[in-house]
Amino acid sequence: EAEPVPVLVPEGADTAQLRCRARGVPGVELHWERQGHALRPHDGRFQEHQWREGPWTSSLLTVTNITLDRALLRHQYHRPNRDQYKTRRRHQYQNWHQDQNWDQDQNQTLGTFVCVAQNPLGTVRRRIQLQLAGTGT
Repeated sequence: EAEPVPVLVPEGADTAQLRCRARGVPGVELHWERQGHALRPHDGRFQEHQWREGPWTSSLLTVTNITLDRALLRHQYHRPNRDQYKTRRRHQYQNWHQDQNWDQDQNQTLGTFVCVAQNPLGTVRRRIQLQLAGTGT
């Protein structure tokens, strides 16, 4: 399986947009998944806009309220015992790779999203990973 396409969220940004586009005959339907489940349409953190242009179907997923997860991640990796973090740059996040459960247990907006394109002939998935961009020192 291909590596997920990274999308970086700059410091201070509270929203990000993920784009997906597919075509097929017969026409393709798109939807988004996260952690193995379809995104719920009533979840206020995610807003999807989908449209067709000729044979192409496009979807734009807007992810909101990223600031909260950035704060949770910052708190988790900036503990009072600073000696163990001396080699880390200030606000240079390791995202969720150091603690695999963080993505599933606490994180609500960051991580891997999957754009699913389906028609009667099959299904194709494309993984997009929403990551925080560090500010450096």
